Formats: sequence, structure tokens, C-alpha cells
Amino acid sequence: MIQEYRKKHIFAVAELMQRYGQERDYSAEQCNELYTLGLLHDIGYAFLEEKDYEKHEIVGGEVLHKQGYKFWKEVYYHGVVNSPYQSEYLDLLNLADMHIDSEGNYVGLDERLEELSKRYNVPIKQLNSYPIVCELKAKGFN
Repeated sequence: MIQEYRKKHIFAVAELMQRYGQERDYSAEQCNELYTLGLLHDIGYAFLEEKDYEKHEIVGGEVLHKQGYKFWKEVYYHGVVNSPYQSEYLDLLNLADMHIDSEGNYVGLDERLEELSKRYNVPIKQLNSYPIVCELKAKGFN
């Protein structure tokens, strides 16, 4: 079961993904794809116990792959630094995911890292998300 706070994050990521598509003049179909991808990006949490949450993207991607979902790789590789798979949708997913805090609020990349650091009691530079933010910034995203 996905916790309520995660649901807030998921829905906000989906809305931000759709907005990114609109800002880039994507077609209505592409904007809907982005929204759906945002909704599904953390589905792996529904299949795991808390101790295994760090594998949520892999499990979610595998579940969606078995279902024939077109963008399963974006789910599988979201949050992976220097992923062997690259796509614009993956970049947008990582960007949206790192701009939405656990309560569904839009925050800056640095603020999101601070939130994760406090939640997991880990220094920012030791977070799994830190290299993703650095990678996004290197690609010109803010």
C-alpha cells in the first residue's frame, strides 16, 4: 500500500510532468503520457516492504514492463545516475521528482535535497539523489 504522503508526491509529480509537456508545446497525447508516467513513477512502493524501498524503481519498472507499458524504462531508471538508458521523458521525470517534496509541494532542487537529508538523516552529498540533481544541473535544468 502506498502511504498518503507518497500519494501527494505522486499526484504533484504527474501534474508537473504534464505542465512540462505543455511548456514544451508537446501534443495533448504526449502531455497525457507525461501525466501517466508521473502517476506511475513510484508504483514499485506498492509491491515492497519498507526495508526494500530503495528498489522501488526497479520493481516498478519490471511490473510495468510485464504489463507492456511503453515508458517502463523511465520508471526503471528514474533516479539512476548516468543511466545506460536516456530519454527526454526520463530527464523530465527526474526533474519533476526532484522538484516535488514528500507533501506534494513544488520546491527547488536544493530544498528537495535538504528535505531528503533531514528525512533520512543523511548528509546531502551522501544522498542517492544528490548525483541526480548534479546531473540535471549539468544538463541545464534548474
